[in-house]
Amino acid sequence: MLFESRAFKPKTQVINLCLCSIFKCILLSFSLFASEPCFRNNPLLYDLEMADYFDRKLEERFPLSFTHILTTGYFTTPSARMGEEGELSFGVGSVPPYTNWNLRFQLFNCLELSGNYRIFRGVCDSTLSQHGFGHYADRGANIKWGLITPEESYYDLPGLAIGIEDFMGSKKFTNYFAVLTKVWPTYGLETTLGWGSGRYTRGPSRGFFAAASYFPFWDCDYGFLKGAGLALEYDPIDYTNPKREPNPHGRVTRTPINVGAKYKFGTLIDLSASYIRGQSFAVSGSLNYNLGQMEGFLPKIKDSPFYTSPRDTQALGCYRNSSLMIQNLAYVLERQGFRLIRGVVDGETLWISVINKCYRREFLARKRLENILASLTPSNLAFVVVVFESHGMPCQQYVYPRELLERYASCDIGESEFTILTPQMDFRPLDIGKLVYYNRLDLWRMRLSPRLETFWGSAKGKFKYDLGLKADFEGFFPYDIFYELQLSYTALSTTNDVSDFDLFSPSQLPCVLTDYVNYRKARIFSTDKAYLQKNWNLTRGWFSKLAGGYFQVNYAGIEGELLWYPANNYVAVGIEGALLKKRRYTGLGFQSKLRKLDGLTPTYIPYTVLTQYFLNLYFDIPEAAISTKLSAGGFLAWDKGVRFEITRYFRSGLRVTGWLTFTDANDRIHNENYYNRGIAIELPLDIFFRCSSRRVWNYGMAAWLRDAGATTTAGKSLFEIVNLERRP
Repeated sequence: MLFESRAFKPKTQVINLCLCSIFKCILLSFSLFASEPCFRNNPLLYDLEMADYFDRKLEERFPLSFTHILTTGYFTTPSARMGEEGELSFGVGSVPPYTNWNLRFQLFNCLELSGNYRIFRGVCDSTLSQHGFGHYADRGANIKWGLITPEESYYDLPGLAIGIEDFMGSKKFTNYFAVLTKVWPTYGLETTLGWGSGRYTRGPSRGFFAAASYFPFWDCDYGFLKGAGLALEYDPIDYTNPKREPNPHGRVTRTPINVGAKYKFGTLIDLSASYIRGQSFAVSGSLNYNLGQMEGFLPKIKDSPFYTSPRDTQALGCYRNSSLMIQNLAYVLERQGFRLIRGVVDGETLWISVINKCYRREFLARKRLENILASLTPSNLAFVVVVFESHGMPCQQYVYPRELLERYASCDIGESEFTILTPQMDFRPLDIGKLVYYNRLDLWRMRLSPRLETFWGSAKGKFKYDLGLKADFEGFFPYDIFYELQLSYTALSTTNDVSDFDLFSPSQLPCVLTDYVNYRKARIFSTDKAYLQKNWNLTRGWFSKLAGGYFQVNYAGIEGELLWYPANNYVAVGIEGALLKKRRYTGLGFQSKLRKLDGLTPTYIPYTVLTQYFLNLYFDIPEAAISTKLSAGGFLAWDKGVRFEITRYFRSGLRVTGWLTFTDANDRIHNENYYNRGIAIELPLDIFFRCSSRRVWNYGMAAWLRDAGATTTAGKSLFEIVNLERRP
């Protein structure tokens, strides 16, 4: 036997007397009989086919199913199973008396996050339905942490997980649970036993629940049968109790047993149909894709191959002068996705400054650059110093001894060893005279991209959007002064129905953010950004910037920042501060007064400038693929506090960020203090391209649009500029 997997048992070991197992054996026999003549006279192809077959089996996972709120589980109850990190899922379910819109993300292999938007069918909102809001709705968020997953032991041991459902918002569906799941791949069976509190309480059960799923064909060779299965669960929720079931139309139950069918089409589509509470049919479906680990939808066929030839290491002299050598180097760098800005030969050192135009990951940019230098460095030079620039500022440098380049080119040392011997270093300015080569930074470039902004909970509808286009003009004035001009056009919008304050819990703080929607309602064309920014590398890991102009559609002003971020360091510390004026809803003028509600009555207070200032602490840990930011200081509404951000990034370039802000604003929602929180994603656009690109698409959403903990971006962040050049 070539391989033995603890997760996969040969079919000859399967002892299952039911008809489905007999049918499975017939299918296997037919498969082997049909394929055997193709390889009868070619043992090598047969061996390769068998090796590929067992490789696929070793990577195969027992089917993962989801509940009607898109958490890993059955119909209502969860399991201890987990998806693969980077998976993003979107689904919808009809679960009488609710319609559920669901979103799920697998942040780590052991951490699952999901969110739900439940619509109470047949239940009107006492205040909003008369305005056209429709049926009552509720938002919730869920989290599950896998202490151990069945996959970690190749299904030999059970998995254990704990979690909370609906831990945010009105908390009408809150559950706390611990669950134990055992997978029996030999029999196509998964069993679960759990206990919960909160909504998971049903008289005699005392919160205990159990479930099982059966996928008899999960390891057969026919894809259309692999994902077909059945599921059964004991539901512990006491639906007759109004404290457990907020919808009066859902308080009828005949049995705690839910039963139904599951079907998975590969890893992309998951479907579920069940008979719940002994009286209703429920269906749900979801689309699932691993955006975090993907390589891209299209192969990068337009990227140039790694440079290998022609090799030219002729010494500098009468037959090869430095100017000609650097111009040839500039041409090769341009073809490989770089731009040479400055170049000079100083004694036995070649010093060049380049811009990485295409590659998101630092190691890929380095590898391409090192291949070029190994092939084109003159033999009478001792060192090559390469400085990476971004936004008119040096970010880091690398020093390559020529002897190491020669050994690297001849494969005497490997990639990892070469990287260790030529580490990332802080920029050190070179005392140079006349530049041999100088290429001015671009005066301008334009990018056209879609713009999407969303608003939830309008009195005249649950979901509102503003869809349009934005044109970004970027470039550099003399002295490497960066500018950005962003013009926006609204093509489709439903924001005219969105109010600029909350009818139930209006913000009593100065209006610094809650009226944002007015900027989109007031005009189709707008100048969102128009600012200048100058960045400096002060050496020894110190950076600074000064920016001024129109930073956002609602704010303009001046901002300064100082950052300490040494090379090869996980920690960065910075300080920033901004003086800002609130823009008018139309034009380029400024407001001289801020609205402040007294109950629902607007009052207006004069102001000179608004300020925001922060002391920032950053941690970026590539081994864990996590970046964090902790900011302490003053926010726009004159409240003070701290803001915590955590970012999980993935191999594909996908970045998911969550933030939480604690301030002394005392902003009240649902009779409790509200703290600004939300999520944001950064999606790399080169997954859709046939060439490498650094372009991204950003989307962010706060739980509520409030004034507490409000901030505005002010130009390009120094940490983001430098960190983008150092991402592994």
